[in-house]
Amino acid sequence: MKDTVAERVLASVMEWDAAEVAEFGPALQALAAHKYDSYEGYRPGVKFLEHLTGWLYQFPTVEERQQAIRFVLDDLIFISGAELGHLIETVYPDHIRPMLIKKTSERLGVSRFAVAEIVRSDLFRHLQRATLVLGLSDGAHIDQLRRTSPELSHEQIFLATDIGDETMVRAVRKLREATCDPDARFEQVLLVDDFYGSGRTLLRKEDGEFNGRLWRTRERLAQLAEGVEDSEGGIVPALAPGFSVSVLVYIAAAQAEEHVRGALLDADIDWQLSVVQPLPADVRITHAELRKMCEEHYDPILTDKHKQRDVPFGFSDCALPLVLQHNTPNNSICILWADSTEKPDSLERRALFPRYERHQEGRN
Repeated sequence: MKDTVAERVLASVMEWDAAEVAEFGPALQALAAHKYDSYEGYRPGVKFLEHLTGWLYQFPTVEERQQAIRFVLDDLIFISGAELGHLIETVYPDHIRPMLIKKTSERLGVSRFAVAEIVRSDLFRHLQRATLVLGLSDGAHIDQLRRTSPELSHEQIFLATDIGDETMVRAVRKLREATCDPDARFEQVLLVDDFYGSGRTLLRKEDGEFNGRLWRTRERLAQLAEGVEDSEGGIVPALAPGFSVSVLVYIAAAQAEEHVRGALLDADIDWQLSVVQPLPADVRITHAELRKMCEEHYDPILTDKHKQRDVPFGFSDCALPLVLQHNTPNNSICILWADSTEKPDSLERRALFPRYERHQEGRN
């Protein structure tokens, strides 16, 4: 559909007069062109404005449609691929390098402000090479992190935490070659991921037992510290005694930060958490009319074993107004992501940015 045609249909759905079309049309066109048309959950040939029109049309009153448009223009947070890429570019200079400077200054016994002296030291270069970077999920964009962190070797950055023994042995050997230290081991581990809304995927306690990615990673790191078997049957310890662990998330809601920090403390895990782009608590949707629309919009047919209760305000009641270019988090309000248009016996609810579900009925 041509943008001009889409704009005319949108004006009809919203019952806008010429002045309102002049006020809202250019803003929506600009948002579509610069961001929203790039949403990867749209089918080929589909653009934002026609999707917006169909989404608005399902709300029964003009007042609700006006509320929805105000939400799109004033509250919606859409993080584009370029913006996420910029966050990843800042990881080394704004997070990894300062961490290395702090650790080096403590060991050398010099001020952390003596940056030039620190980064010229052999210890700084050793600690930089002895940092193991692991992705916690495929959303960690490890390929981009590698390209934007030329100071780090590709031999110390891996896509996932479940590294095979042979791969880990090879990484330790490369570390020893690079540092000219036959006994070198990785001294710190950086765990990387892209987004968390509630933080429960990382670490949670269920029926008195801890679970989540960090808990499983903790077990694997303990194995690496004890040693992995090489091709000759020998045991190669991969992590140094007293190795440190840091968790770095590109984007996280305040609720997720609070949960993960509390869960780490509760689990007696002494790991540091850093967030490149925090989402403050006040982005959470609290507007009564909008929340009512979410409750009325949510289709119970979307509730399954992975969402064991209705989630009109998003998983764990996060109520985020967030869309990521590659997908919409289920921590966001349901009118953004909850689409049931192709489900039998559904209420045919349209989502503005349909979500690709990692877990889906009928797909193993």
